Amino acid sequence: MKKHNLKDQLDQYLNQQYYPMHMPGHKRRVAVVPECVLRYDLTEVSGTDDLHHASGILKDAMARTSALHGADRSWYLVNGSTCGNLAGVSAIVPYDGELIVARNCHRSVFHAIELRHAHPHWLWPSMDPATGIFDSIRPEAVEALLDEYPESRAVVLTSPSYEGVVSDIRRIADLCHQHGIPLMVDEAHGAHLGLVPEAGFPDSATRQGADISVQSAHKTLLGMTQTAYLHLRGERVSESVIEEKLSIFESSSPSYPLMLSLAGCTEWMEQEGRQCFMDWAAALRAFDETIRSLRHLRVLCHGEDAVNAHAFYAFDPSKLVIDCSATRLSGYAMMDLLRMYFHYELEMAQPGYALAMTGPGDDFAELPRFAEALRMIDQVLDEDENADSVRTLVDGTSTDVDMSALREAVRRKCATDTMAEVRNSAESARLAMVDIPSLQEATPKEMVQTPCEAVEAAVEMVPVAALQGRVSGEYVYSYPPGIPLLVPGERITEAMVRYLQQADKRYDELRYSRSEAVPGRVACLTQV
Repeated sequence: MKKHNLKDQLDQYLNQQYYPMHMPGHKRRVAVVPECVLRYDLTEVSGTDDLHHASGILKDAMARTSALHGADRSWYLVNGSTCGNLAGVSAIVPYDGELIVARNCHRSVFHAIELRHAHPHWLWPSMDPATGIFDSIRPEAVEALLDEYPESRAVVLTSPSYEGVVSDIRRIADLCHQHGIPLMVDEAHGAHLGLVPEAGFPDSATRQGADISVQSAHKTLLGMTQTAYLHLRGERVSESVIEEKLSIFESSSPSYPLMLSLAGCTEWMEQEGRQCFMDWAAALRAFDETIRSLRHLRVLCHGEDAVNAHAFYAFDPSKLVIDCSATRLSGYAMMDLLRMYFHYELEMAQPGYALAMTGPGDDFAELPRFAEALRMIDQVLDEDENADSVRTLVDGTSTDVDMSALREAVRRKCATDTMAEVRNSAESARLAMVDIPSLQEATPKEMVQTPCEAVEAAVEMVPVAALQGRVSGEYVYSYPPGIPLLVPGERITEAMVRYLQQADKRYDELRYSRSEAVPGRVACLTQV
């Protein structure tokens, strides 16, 4: 039997020609690096500079990037935003210190807390009642924790979120500065923000007063995967400390093709970015017009759905969050239908929604086609719809989708999808974590030990049914998006037990940092 290598397997996937409604933002279409990157796969020799001691061409490239993003200093990251989060948190929180951190941050922030033996005080955002998406961080909540925990040395939060929810960074930054501490923003999904204000995307964290912001160039710009920035503004955080921490967490052999990709993003933005962003914004407006007729599906903050209908301070319109909560389809089923019948590969799905990402590398003609795909599924969900077997798209081209087959597939998904069963059973809905109050109830509120203490402690593998009251010795998270459901040191609630028991029925892709090889069990502290 022939063994397929990785290239063969990737080619097999690519040959299916799914259109990428997911990261990276270049969409495998727009390159900011030369075609032959091997030519530029260099090391630190005379004339190529050194990222960790930049004094020549890399220093100049990062200075151009810093000016573009409105920062006082910017660093190139070749280990992704994960590297920036580890370095940033380590730079602002002393060992064994306290900090205020949003509980919906990426797991890399929690790992930094663990490494610093820090004592976190959680910021708990509310949740959108229909989808379970976290709302914006409220400045009032930040202020209350600043008053309650005056020894906190920094505030760390995520904005925009994976789904595009933006917080009031300017006001939160002002509150932090009034208390004499820095604000760090994990802005991994916001590298495009603030670059072309007239395009209508929200402003960036750096321009709104954040002391540190970390952005992934590969998510919403044209960088290659793993490329990111760390931006610094003001004097509350020392440049030398940032550099010291980056020397720990960033590779000592940084990839020149990746750094070339980061510099290429800056040059592209300077030369072509404005027009592309304006075209991008126009395509999103056209998408909005096309989906206004949706009756069953909803795209958050698009079409007829307004930002002020949610507890969102602002929203990044590049994210298309397809809310299925008013239908018998789960987000997973929606993702499958769009892949099978329309050849769109989405970024991720959750029980109540599916997420599509647009980017500057998109073929913007795809957005009205994507909107029409949603309209077709929405029409099938309408029991009185009698569509023809082939519909015409808004741009005058036609699709080969057989509406009879699509209708049958939607009905089959509605009938067999576990989430549909959950939604149609009152008792199951009471237990299911798509019920937003249950989800809020499930996440533990009591920290018994710091994450570092819990990770270093002795653990035993405990069956899920026996978890109530035990203290977690590991991270449990869904990936994507990588937000921990359980953090080491948290006391497990009865609702979290129900959450984990329901996970398989919801198709959740849960990850366990210590008990992955022991299905049905969670690592818990043996003694507390």
